[in-house]
Amino acid sequence: MGVKRPWLTWVLVAGLVSVFAGARIFAGMEVLDTLLVVVGVAAVGTAKALRALSWRAADKDARGMETVFMLGYAGCALALVGFAPATEFGVNLLGLEFDAARAELRFKRFFLVGSSILLVCSLLPVLAAQWAVSKGGSAGAASVDTLRVRRTAGGALSASFLALSLIFIGYITTEFNRSADFSYNKTAMPGESTRQIVLNMDGPLRAALFYPEVNEVKDQLLDYLNELARTTGKVVIEEYDRFVDIEAAREWQAGGQGSLYLGRGEDAKESIYVGLDIDDARGSLRVLDSQVHEKLLQLSRERRSVYLTTGHGELNDPLALEEPGAGPRPNPGEFYGPQLPLQELREWLAVLNYRVSDIGIGEGLADAIPDDAAMLMILGPQRPFYEPELDAVRRYLDRGGSLLLALETGSEFTLDGLRDYLPFDFEPAMTLHDQAHLPSSNPSLADRRLIHTQRFTTHPSVMTASRSGGATLLVGSGSFAEGDEIPGISTQVTIESALGSYADLNGNYTFDDDTEERGLYVLGVAVEREEPMGAAGDDADTGMRLLALADAEMFSDQALNRPNLNRFVLLDGVRWLDQEEAFIGGIVSEEDIPVLHTREENVVWFYAIIFGAPGALLALGLGMIYARSKQGVPEPKASSS
Repeated sequence: MGVKRPWLTWVLVAGLVSVFAGARIFAGMEVLDTLLVVVGVAAVGTAKALRALSWRAADKDARGMETVFMLGYAGCALALVGFAPATEFGVNLLGLEFDAARAELRFKRFFLVGSSILLVCSLLPVLAAQWAVSKGGSAGAASVDTLRVRRTAGGALSASFLALSLIFIGYITTEFNRSADFSYNKTAMPGESTRQIVLNMDGPLRAALFYPEVNEVKDQLLDYLNELARTTGKVVIEEYDRFVDIEAAREWQAGGQGSLYLGRGEDAKESIYVGLDIDDARGSLRVLDSQVHEKLLQLSRERRSVYLTTGHGELNDPLALEEPGAGPRPNPGEFYGPQLPLQELREWLAVLNYRVSDIGIGEGLADAIPDDAAMLMILGPQRPFYEPELDAVRRYLDRGGSLLLALETGSEFTLDGLRDYLPFDFEPAMTLHDQAHLPSSNPSLADRRLIHTQRFTTHPSVMTASRSGGATLLVGSGSFAEGDEIPGISTQVTIESALGSYADLNGNYTFDDDTEERGLYVLGVAVEREEPMGAAGDDADTGMRLLALADAEMFSDQALNRPNLNRFVLLDGVRWLDQEEAFIGGIVSEEDIPVLHTREENVVWFYAIIFGAPGALLALGLGMIYARSKQGVPEPKASSS
């Protein structure tokens, strides 16, 4: 006697995999995800029914083994049923309504966690029992086979409990939110943008170190400079001791030890003080590339000006935070602190060697954009511009200006005054995603507005982000729709939302299939005109460039401080707007650097962690059981007749 229909276990597993693929991997692809879920549920239900028939038909010797499978199949089927209330479909099917989004979230999480635990504790014993059955026994040893199956399934159940306990420990440690830094020291290596600046220099870059002959900080700096020299072939490294090499100290105007000097030619020189003590220098070494990048730009070109408009409720307008109707903005103390709004953005523009100034009506915005403006930024305006202000912006674009326009949902600002330059429309409904979003510290359905995406095109303004394979974060983003074509103006999409996103037309943070549609939404657009209007007779030789983004808060201090690609989107966008594509590339910082993988690598790492560790633990337990069983199996006692 033995267990009948062993293939039912693989039908069960295939059904569970199909449900998982439909609910998670292909979510948002409405026909495919529904088909996979339906096929998977049908497979699990069929396997459970046929197993019940096998259990009923089994004799008393084989029924013990069939009972193990019967209980495991029942647990898997019940877990599948328990997953339903954790979905929007299940909540609607039950006709449940919640007073608060947080209550609905708790309800869904209860069933999601409970069903997951039940599934693990049911499926692993079934797989272990199936393995034990596959090893088999002699035809007259059904009682021994039953004992083996039960022990093997029990061992797998114990392994399940152990794996679940590790998950709970991980959750508890996450809730305590404590971390420790065990790193000793790491110096940032030259980034692509820094290398490009050196490669585009007319002559070699001189790098002079003023340090004692033996110094640990000096060794770290030499690692950086040697790598920059190796990859560019245009760096001359000089080592001096301030108290020995008096002539060199006079040439570089070195006042003391512990500094790196960068020079181009005889006169152009910049210095970076790092220090002599390794403990004190760690902070500077981790952001060395950004400091070198900033100094190289100062050596390569004059400092340019960026103007941020103010007076219309923009993100950089401190007064807008206190005005009624200014939109959902954070408290100044919580978000901005005592510094100027958008402090991170200002600091990164300084790294790119820009002078940042706010410009409103009081600073002449209604008259003209200053001639020294390398670009103009309009970040999250809440109210329309006055007509004289729009005239100034239009004249600036007509003479070949560059504009970064980042919009916000819930704003009264419209694109009507710039229709001659923008062949697209802004859709003010928030772009949401049920899965591709960032959970907040106080989870709710509103977290679905914190979307992240890896969908970048090959446009230069998102080149680094596209190569990195990471994600950028947007907060309550709108979207762009194709508008009327404008002669002489080219448009290219730069950023798209994740597949399965939808525009929340009624503001309930929930997908309504009767009025809303899932798909890809345009979040960023680059606009270019090759020749400025009225350029004949002018000295202008560059056309207008405009970068439009459907979210302004992606450039807020909180967003730029996170380990995402927002910083790269800002830096590459600014370089493209200022006609500096040659310098596009990443700036390396070991102070807060994300570990970046491609989408395929992320999937591999995710499943390796989720299933690999428990699988390895289960394999170890099964191996121990198998080794113990090989030591000898007691023979069944012969019955006396």
